[in-house]
Amino acid sequence: MNIQKTILPTPLSSWLSGWISNHRKGSTFKVELLAGDGSDRKFYRVSLRSESLILLSDPTWTSSKDYAPHQAYLESRGIPVPRFLAEDSKAGVALMEDLGDGLLQGHIVASPDKKSGYLRRAIEVLGDLHGKTYPVPAALPCFSRRFDKEKYFQEMEFTWTHLVDGYLGIGPMTEKERKTVSTFCEKIAAFQPQVFCHRDYHTRNILLHRETLYLIDFQDARMGSPHYDVASLLYDAYVPVTDADRATLLAHYKEVVGAFPLGDKINWDRFEAELHALAFQRVVKAAGSFASFFTRYSKKTHLPYLKPALDSALHLQSILGPLVAEWPVRTWANRAAEMPVN
Repeated sequence: MNIQKTILPTPLSSWLSGWISNHRKGSTFKVELLAGDGSDRKFYRVSLRSESLILLSDPTWTSSKDYAPHQAYLESRGIPVPRFLAEDSKAGVALMEDLGDGLLQGHIVASPDKKSGYLRRAIEVLGDLHGKTYPVPAALPCFSRRFDKEKYFQEMEFTWTHLVDGYLGIGPMTEKERKTVSTFCEKIAAFQPQVFCHRDYHTRNILLHRETLYLIDFQDARMGSPHYDVASLLYDAYVPVTDADRATLLAHYKEVVGAFPLGDKINWDRFEAELHALAFQRVVKAAGSFASFFTRYSKKTHLPYLKPALDSALHLQSILGPLVAEWPVRTWANRAAEMPVN
């Protein structure tokens, strides 16, 4: 992460000073702003005399309200997540342990020879996430929101808005495209069973700390089929995976999940075919997200990932055949290739 020294706003500084004093952590602290990806939330590293912590600031408490309850549940189920030391919804802050800046993506880029091993461990964590949390308690925030037809369609509209129209300049979704996309979204929304879906399970949302992988950014979790998270990792534009490695990792996911009751709920005969369909939706959505950092925030940081995302979409389109044959992915890919990424 990029880090810069900063001075906290007075309300935030007062809250932090009070917490440090109440917990006898010393009288001085240093704060550094951790660069995020464009959300309204801000993360700070707080250096104390003998430890460092991460301070989350979200004044409206809309994006972060479910972070702590999800953390508490995942921790209770033995899923590796950061410990929360404090949460104050009125102040719009949370304080959690500092697990460093070691994104799994960075470790794989730095040590490509370890890529297969890291991804195998990541698929094990995912299998545990799905297996250990199934069935999901109805009281958990994620239980009240689902990857249904409307949600999938909303994600596709987002891609048309920010990638197809906003970045590539091709134009908004036509009525014919709306019908095609709607039919597709209805099909993938029927995939079962429904599990605790991280929603953004990729190598930039996994930290490696002291040889343990930790999940982060799970506040927006929702109910969905396990295919979505599996697709997020196996078709990760940040760290592309070969077909051979995908097959190996998918077999290992089946092995891990098979140790839980959830394994008996999954139709493994259909799983790979359904995974291809869900992966197509996921990479198209990811391409929209990458473009949106530019269209919404004028940031070019994610534009280099457009090509691998669209390449995956084209590859999956060739596998899926008639199901997504009418989607103009080739047009998007050709136009994107003409656009500058720096």
